[in-house]
Amino acid sequence: MAGFVDDLRRLRGAMSLQEVGSRMGYHSSTVSRRLNPDELPPLDFVRAYVTACGADPGPWEERWRKIPGQPPDRPVRHRRRRWVVIGAVAAVAIAVLVAAALRLYGSAAPAVSVATTSPAPPKSGAGFSWKITRMVSGLTSRTWSQAASGNIEIWANLGCPGNAISYWIALRPHGETVRFSCGSWQHHRWAEVAAGSHHFEVWKEGDGLALSGEGVLASSTLIVEQPKVSPSG
Repeated sequence: MAGFVDDLRRLRGAMSLQEVGSRMGYHSSTVSRRLNPDELPPLDFVRAYVTACGADPGPWEERWRKIPGQPPDRPVRHRRRRWVVIGAVAAVAIAVLVAAALRLYGSAAPAVSVATTSPAPPKSGAGFSWKITRMVSGLTSRTWSQAASGNIEIWANLGCPGNAISYWIALRPHGETVRFSCGSWQHHRWAEVAAGSHHFEVWKEGDGLALSGEGVLASSTLIVEQPKVSPSG
């Protein structure tokens, strides 16, 4: 029996247990446990494993049947049921994430910013510089008002912690959400923003880590800033 299992282990060659398990529909830990030389694996497992390794299961099945004291040849239905349950749970989780994204962004995916170089300082009365010293989840900018419609542009260069690769900026109260990439200057323009009071909001995934950086807001029309401390997390 031990020799049979050892031959099975050698059959996968350079393939990892994760790769073989993925082809079989098994977790790699289950594959490893079934290849225990002290226990003969079920025939269903042997067939699936040999097939995943790219070999003909026929000769292996014949060897398995000749081993004294082998367990009954019956399907391992409990594993199949377990994977069905896992699949159902994963589907529910994906649905929850999609619903949350729709609540956050609306029915359409957020726009994507464009990579750029560092911007020129804003002109007096037509924009302002802003800085984030530490932001864990999100913040809002100072508010400005404009008497006429015009284009609003934002440049941002924020460094993200951990494995984060992006953050989001939205023009409030009316303006699309835009995804910005971490670690370099990015730019987006909101065209023909109506007269009135506005601000922008910056946020990222709630991973508990803080990002920091700087940016510039510029307008094609005269704006009046409302008093407020510069954005910080």
